Amino acid sequence: MLDVSKPRLLLLAGTPVSYFAIWILAKISGLQLELKATLGSIFAIALTICAVSIFATKRKMLTLRAVVECMGCGLLLILPNVIATYLAMRANFPLADAQLSRLDSWLGVDWRSAMIWLDKNGLLAEILNQAYRTFSYQLLLFPLILIVAKRSARAYQMIIAYALICFIASGISTLWPAVGTYVFYNFDPTTLQNIDPTYGYEFLAQFQTVREDPNFVWSLEKSSGILTFPSVHAATATLCAWAMWDLRLFRYPALALNIAMALSAVPSANHYVVDVLAGCLVGLCAIAAVVWLTKTSKVPALADINSSSLPSYP
Repeated sequence: MLDVSKPRLLLLAGTPVSYFAIWILAKISGLQLELKATLGSIFAIALTICAVSIFATKRKMLTLRAVVECMGCGLLLILPNVIATYLAMRANFPLADAQLSRLDSWLGVDWRSAMIWLDKNGLLAEILNQAYRTFSYQLLLFPLILIVAKRSARAYQMIIAYALICFIASGISTLWPAVGTYVFYNFDPTTLQNIDPTYGYEFLAQFQTVREDPNFVWSLEKSSGILTFPSVHAATATLCAWAMWDLRLFRYPALALNIAMALSAVPSANHYVVDVLAGCLVGLCAIAAVVWLTKTSKVPALADINSSSLPSYP
């Protein structure tokens, strides 16, 4: 079983570092942040993590400690994760929709035809609608399941990897911002009968304002998911499938659910197919990075050395 100390240290150290880094980047970019409404909650969560962590460590209540640290840091990381996406769009690089559309065409994807076909298949459309909405639930529940199943190290790794996914995706999207398929293809959502187009449009006001308004002020309450390329949903689906793979009972249900969640980004959330492919790659890179950063070097103890391998003396 993986030692929990390295992933735990990385999460506990990485969370405040991410706040400092995002604050510096916001200052450099000139993005104004409205944090008054959230600072109280941030400090309350941070103090709770510290207090429970110290108490649980002294009492050797390691399961409680893992739950509070993973859930608490996961909540704290929402703020820098979301701000990172706004910093990406604030850079105001030219829209990359034409490039992404050409890549889809090169892959043989006819987005309009695919949407029409999918919308006619009511059951499949509803499965994808529901799969898309499991995003937050998986991020909340899967770490808890892992901790209860004595896989605390992987729970820590999952939270770290999700934060890394958001930061990597934001960095990529800085150079390739996109408004998405619904707008680029001038798609009429009123023609849809089974696909829920809500997430294809609800982010547009924030997306356009942060790019165009020099006086834009960010606040958590008004935030939306404004990244298109790569798909954070697809990256997170890759992460969730990997996180649960070690648990036989959940392995294949989680895999099936997350294949559906990754695919759902195309009809339900305004994504190109290449967004999904890139998102899966980002997820794999984040997982690989976290596994490498938290790996434990195996040095054999003296007690484990077979005495028969030692030279004998008369």
